[in-house]
Amino acid sequence: MTQLNSDLCFVFTDTETTGLNINFSQIIQVGSLLTDESLVVEEEQDLSSKLLPWVIPSPEALLVNKKMECLSNEGFSHYEMMVKLHNDWSDWAKKRNPVFITYNGHKFDEELLRRQFYWCLLDPYITNTGGATRLDLMYTFQVIANFFFDSMVIPINEDGDISLKLTDWAECNDIPTLNAHDALADCYLMVNLSRIIKKKAKAAWDSSLQGSSKDGNLRLLQSEPFAMLGEVIRKKKFTYPVTFCGQNQKMNNEVAVVDLYYDPDSLDELTDSELLDQIGTSGTGIRKLRINKSMPLIEASNIPSIQEYLDVPFEQLEERANKVRNNTKFQKRVTELMSNNQPQYPPPKYIEQAVYSGFASNEDKLWMERFHSTPWEERYKLVQGFEDVRYRELSERLIFSRFHEQLQGDDKKKYDSFIKQRFYDKGPWLDLTSAREKTSSLLDKAIKENRDEDKQLLEKLLDKLLETSI
Repeated sequence: MTQLNSDLCFVFTDTETTGLNINFSQIIQVGSLLTDESLVVEEEQDLSSKLLPWVIPSPEALLVNKKMECLSNEGFSHYEMMVKLHNDWSDWAKKRNPVFITYNGHKFDEELLRRQFYWCLLDPYITNTGGATRLDLMYTFQVIANFFFDSMVIPINEDGDISLKLTDWAECNDIPTLNAHDALADCYLMVNLSRIIKKKAKAAWDSSLQGSSKDGNLRLLQSEPFAMLGEVIRKKKFTYPVTFCGQNQKMNNEVAVVDLYYDPDSLDELTDSELLDQIGTSGTGIRKLRINKSMPLIEASNIPSIQEYLDVPFEQLEERANKVRNNTKFQKRVTELMSNNQPQYPPPKYIEQAVYSGFASNEDKLWMERFHSTPWEERYKLVQGFEDVRYRELSERLIFSRFHEQLQGDDKKKYDSFIKQRFYDKGPWLDLTSAREKTSSLLDKAIKENRDEDKQLLEKLLDKLLETSI
């Protein structure tokens, strides 16, 4: 196994939000814990913010996280929170290589953070650049559930259904969950569970760390004799022996692996058209994977009693893996087919969604630094200095939201029009009318069921929504 970097630290992070839409929901709390390599907590960070003026919170989200302070006019703005977060993380990363650890973060928290750093003219890729890597602990749990189920208690019912809820794993392993759905409290749950994993399922922990980088994942997929994927899908376990067979040259985070339960000779005999149909299609012999994200992946040689998890004899799988590794012509075919047949997606309609619509130029990066260091009263002069129209609009939005009461003329018309759109137009965001209706319905239900705490929360939210207008 690849030796891990000895100069590591870990940053456990979690968010609480106004909803589940990664493009239009807002982070209202973010918690982080800095630990050393031994998982000893060194620093903690707990940041909250007010609502952005154009964001309508989901009542369902607030019922879960209880973060009603976001409705207040006091405290950090969203911009101030994101700048503080970015600066603290940058400071933590100056002396050691951080591994940023989330739970289900690659699909949710990380995507939110990237977008909201971008909205605030900050580097959105702080968690996987400059020596930083990222690990989603949910996939470590999947490896454990499949291959190391005797190492710790797994939340599984009599029907064999496996829960992937963080709180269920914590409770099964005697970790209190009293303050769950608080960002900082959930970070402590992750730290405590990681200590157990590191002690009782070290092979799974080490494999997850190796897979926290693109290069590490690629090495795992190219390992001998082969690698094992151990997934939990719809609460059921699925395992696959796999080996690398190609990489998209136009999008190098995307790779292909052969499912070794399929005979590679039969795959090699397919026409290009037939082979293309196999790549990435469910239930076929070649899977697409993203090496820039965590996967439930481990070298087969690091699984005790590996044959117990295989439907085909180990020696036969090893032989198939060697065939794939030695067949450079086949790998070239897969690579070319992946590279030349990429799906085309329409450009994003709204600026919030455009985080992946190109990296910032070096000039715009320097201009962002100037923007952050310039007094607020002078920042408007910098807006037109951005090369990329995205950053002109985002910087303008930051300024308008800070000085909205002083806006006049065309600036006021533009800002009011934007706020009106987000409050009253039906779009991918939660509009004001829908939020009022949802909150009223949930309030009626809470009253009928005598849930006093929820009743008080929903009444407060409804009052806020009813007084919100433009």
